[in-house]
Amino acid sequence: MKKNISAFIALILCSIVYAQQKSFEGYVVYRTEVKSKSEIVSDRAMKSLLAMGNQSTVFIKEGNYKQIYGPVTTYYIAKDQKAYNKFNNIDTLYYVDYSSDSSVIKKIIRSNEKMSIAGFDCKSVTIETNDATRKYFYAPALYYDPGYDKNNTIDVYNVYIKETSSIYLGYSLENKTFIISTTGLKVKQTPVADSVFELPNLPKKKFVADELITPPEFTRPGGFEKYIQSSIDKDVAPKYLKLRKGEESVSQQVIVRFLINEYGRVAFAKVENKKEVNPKLAEEALRVVNSSPLWKPAIAYKSEKVAFWMKIPIQFIVTK
Repeated sequence: MKKNISAFIALILCSIVYAQQKSFEGYVVYRTEVKSKSEIVSDRAMKSLLAMGNQSTVFIKEGNYKQIYGPVTTYYIAKDQKAYNKFNNIDTLYYVDYSSDSSVIKKIIRSNEKMSIAGFDCKSVTIETNDATRKYFYAPALYYDPGYDKNNTIDVYNVYIKETSSIYLGYSLENKTFIISTTGLKVKQTPVADSVFELPNLPKKKFVADELITPPEFTRPGGFEKYIQSSIDKDVAPKYLKLRKGEESVSQQVIVRFLINEYGRVAFAKVENKKEVNPKLAEEALRVVNSSPLWKPAIAYKSEKVAFWMKIPIQFIVTK
């Protein structure tokens, strides 16, 4: 009987301690690095495309977050179940719904690996999805109520917070094209005013990445099409395209895909329909594209020069 009473008292005490756990409130400063996995896009260009700075500060309170990078500030607002992005130089809030991420969880790996970050002992957990691998180092001492983010599927954060109930101090995301790494530099537990999470009084619009990128511009008079037509060797088509009896004309269209890098240079030009066209025509199309003068590079978020893929058809025609 005494053992049962002791166990009951212990259970009550544990319940009281758990009930007294208070979710983290304060801010964390992180250092951020971006590594491009593509030989055609530099680390700097990839960071610009992802709208990330070298450092970020995240304010946290009761399921609300305000994350400040150099080019963008993101507000995660629990009552709206949305994340709002405010890009510098753009007077619109672009939002993403908490329910928008359809990533499929493939594996959750808990490891014995430990690390000390910003003075806190951290454990690690890795979450593999169909499109990326995310590894977190989290501090159990920095408790955070998982109920706040149970519906926040953005970057499968609902899965992370359910697994750890903690603030993370280290994070890496790796997919086919880049690696993002963040490391906590400073943690401050302090009251945060509700006003920190007040949204700017701006129009709201659903986030569509393509709408925030201005494509490259070929600035020479007449545009790129005129450049192509004036630069093609006029003797190539008659040499390799022959009219059959009764034909008035014969033609082949070479489709070239190429990159305009952040400096406005053409790079990595490739014929996409190589098997369907005469190799000499493909060679001439590539020569002309690769000889292109500088372009005005693509601009993301009205301020960041970024790499941009282009695709154009080049027509070779012989007429009777």
